Amino acid sequence: MRIDIPMILILCFVVLVSGCVSEGKNTNSTEIYSQNNISFTYPSTWEITNTTSQDAVVALADPTTVHSGNPTTSVVIQKPAVAANSNLTSVYDSNYDSFFNNTNVKRISEGNITINGNNALENIYESNATGVQLEYQAVWVDYNGTIYVILGSALPTDYKNQQTNFYQIMNSFKGQ
Repeated sequence: MRIDIPMILILCFVVLVSGCVSEGKNTNSTEIYSQNNISFTYPSTWEITNTTSQDAVVALADPTTVHSGNPTTSVVIQKPAVAANSNLTSVYDSNYDSFFNNTNVKRISEGNITINGNNALENIYESNATGVQLEYQAVWVDYNGTIYVILGSALPTDYKNQQTNFYQIMNSFKGQ
């Protein structure tokens, strides 16, 4: 009987590799939110949640980040009450004129970005106004004359890890 060494090695490799395959949950799966004249995709592990945020259209959160009964990682889509045909830059500047005078808020950076093909204004800051130190990414965008704020927040230690989720929501966002 002749032993075929290459064939035995191939069989061993197939057996070893087959034991490494798992049926874990796809962490890249998404859900689509399409209500209240907006739409976006978000991680399927996140949940739509209630919010008391002023001018909120919808809020969603990562349920694995609950601290003292509230999620620390969330995104709130807001539609600020502004006059018709308001200029995005003027509304943004007016909002932040006194915002950073609050001792609970520390500006990290601000600038211009593009989300889903639209020019937007971004402000990143830290605040402990809720009793928990959080890092925020506020993105202001004008969609066909309607101004929206996409506000992502996470613990400073989790913030960089959540950027992919925040950008997924922002880059898929569409307003009326």
